[in-house]
Amino acid sequence: MFTSQVLFFGFGWLFFMRQLFKDYEVRQYVVQVVFSVTFAFSCTMFELIIFEILGALSSTSRYFHWKLNLYVILLVLIFVVPFYIGYFVVSNIRLLQRQRLLFACMVWFTFMYFFWKLGDPFPILSPKHG
Repeated sequence: MFTSQVLFFGFGWLFFMRQLFKDYEVRQYVVQVVFSVTFAFSCTMFELIIFEILGALSSTSRYFHWKLNLYVILLVLIFVVPFYIGYFVVSNIRLLQRQRLLFACMVWFTFMYFFWKLGDPFPILSPKHG
């Protein structure tokens, strides 16, 4: 599994640099790494689905890697990407240069509040629907 993740990471890095931004200079290393990590774990989850269909690997191994991949990709998509977007937006505002980390945290907490409140209207969590 680890070797396939490294290969998927490398392929994601090459795809990012050669196809997505071949005409632009991307100077932010974090953007490249976050994209490649997200791409690698997404491909690994697809690989695990194929392994489930084919019956490859043991079921406990597939279950462990599925849970690990799911938690890592959720961590990246819910915590890392929104925080970095907020940090990037705040760092481009000249008035907030000194406290950009503090304001980026405030933007991230605002995102997390609205992300949390987004789930309130769903009937699964409502006590009225049992």
